[in-house]
Amino acid sequence: MTHAFLYASGLMSDLGTLGGTNSRGYGINSAGQTTGYSSVAGNAESHAFLYSGGVMSDLGDLGGSYSEGFAINSSGEVAGYSYLAGDAIFHAFLYSGGVMTDLNGLLPSGSGWDLEIAYGINDSGQITGAGVIDGEIHAFVLTPTTVAPEPGDSVLVATGLLGLLVIGRRRHVLNTGSLSRGLEALH
Repeated sequence: MTHAFLYASGLMSDLGTLGGTNSRGYGINSAGQTTGYSSVAGNAESHAFLYSGGVMSDLGDLGGSYSEGFAINSSGEVAGYSYLAGDAIFHAFLYSGGVMTDLNGLLPSGSGWDLEIAYGINDSGQITGAGVIDGEIHAFVLTPTTVAPEPGDSVLVATGLLGLLVIGRRRHVLNTGSLSRGLEALH
């Protein structure tokens, strides 16, 4: 049995679980909010969590039985990955405003990308991770647009992606055409 913990002011605090036996912490922000994964009571599932204000909240999944949160920014947005239905494929996600969003659903049709894991998110909302294009794994950085969202609509910032930068040499430009959303890929 393992549990995620928070160490502050010389004290180690057990973060607990989502009712299962194990949890692990991976990311923390300056407010002490943490993310990771925990087994869920009564089944074989493990889900990403957000620990904030002494409470561990289940972030759910993208239809599969397993998800993990790797990073959290100062706004409490979580980046990670989740299995889809059938548990054979996993996708990178952004959890913001109480909603887990599959980052692949934000890409324009025919982009060729399969964003698998989001490893980091900064306070500007940029997300880093690993994905597959043309059968090869590449790193990516997603950058939110400068288009101002409506108040309280933080997911719109994530969906309005301006740049997708990938390590490599070839340059592709992709455009969604709506709300000034677009992606630029370097591969």
